[in-house]
Amino acid sequence: MKTHYTTIVIFFLSTTFLFANTGTEQTHPQSSIPTPSATDVKTDITPTFVFDKVVLKESIGINTIQLGQLTPKKNKINGTTSVVDNTTLLFVPSEPLPKGTYDIKVKPIKLLNEKQSSLKSKSTAQKITAWLCGLAYDDISECPLYELVFDVPKTTTTKPIHYTFEVTQEATKVIALHADTTRIELSEYNTTQLHITATYEDNTNEDVTQKATYSSSNGSVDVTQGVVTSNDEGSAIVTVSYADKTIQVTVEVYEMIEGHLLPHEPQDPDATLLGVDANSNGVRDEVERWIYKEMTTYHHPEIERVIAMQDAKAYQMALVDPANTDDKVNIALTRAGDCWDHYRHSKDLPFDGAVEKYSNALRDALFNTRERLKTYMDYDATLGGKVFTLTPTYLLNTSYCDANIDVLP
Repeated sequence: MKTHYTTIVIFFLSTTFLFANTGTEQTHPQSSIPTPSATDVKTDITPTFVFDKVVLKESIGINTIQLGQLTPKKNKINGTTSVVDNTTLLFVPSEPLPKGTYDIKVKPIKLLNEKQSSLKSKSTAQKITAWLCGLAYDDISECPLYELVFDVPKTTTTKPIHYTFEVTQEATKVIALHADTTRIELSEYNTTQLHITATYEDNTNEDVTQKATYSSSNGSVDVTQGVVTSNDEGSAIVTVSYADKTIQVTVEVYEMIEGHLLPHEPQDPDATLLGVDANSNGVRDEVERWIYKEMTTYHHPEIERVIAMQDAKAYQMALVDPANTDDKVNIALTRAGDCWDHYRHSKDLPFDGAVEKYSNALRDALFNTRERLKTYMDYDATLGGKVFTLTPTYLLNTSYCDANIDVLP
């Protein structure tokens, strides 16, 4: 009887072992971390599976990878499954794994087949199609008739993967988390990659961009596996967490017009004399937005907005230094005027009063409060008694402009 029970136990253990290590020898999986039956796995393990073909992301669900603890007690491990670099499947546990024995299962997934450049044609229809497609395409699989005649599946389905491993090693403690930048500026509907590095107590570093978790303070920014995606204009704080460390990255999303990133609308633009200049380009933010969104243009809008920015910067100098120290304000304004004259002559513009209308509208936007108008008048008073000369037309060129307007439409 004892021998009989022993045989049953041995049979049970053998079948359990065989069942717990299946699908590990198939063609498409190239590597797995941890390896099957590994016994030296650390508590911060991120199960990783690399395939030889592109993983079809639509075939991946929340239960594609299932991880469970077997000993010392049974426990389902929660986490996030994702595809990285097209061919790598990751499972990031929601917290470090306790020491013990684990069971991991990967459900069948779909891999994209590469196009075939040649086929052994069998039927007459296939031979004729291959010949016709070959006349126009080096790769006949790119021919529109290809998929109608040749029965080639677009995807390959893997077999299930199932094995066990043991977590026996404590993870090295993370002492710091670093981002490759603390501030990101994007135009609307754009993306950029954020890179996160963890520093451990043994002074080693690891790229944990794919392992970290991300959250955004508002809907103007989304973050997935370090890929920052901008939506509408606005500001967001991205919080990055890994192990027990957390860092934050500021993301500014700007509206872009003609390649120019507009600053955000200031909350109280007239609270002070100098106003708000968040991007520190010398032009008040509400004036900059007015120039690109509301200012009337007459002949070449992009050029006129560039010159308006130069003019606005010079006029703002008058508010900063109404005493016109070393004649710097007047020099800047004269240069902006020379830029407009170069524009007028180089484009052979008609005398239609555009410059007067443009100048009046710009000054109205700049000196829109009593304090600003008075300060500008104080600057204007410093010009009394001075003699000014105009730059000869033949000397005018784009060097008088802050940007090369000759290359603008």
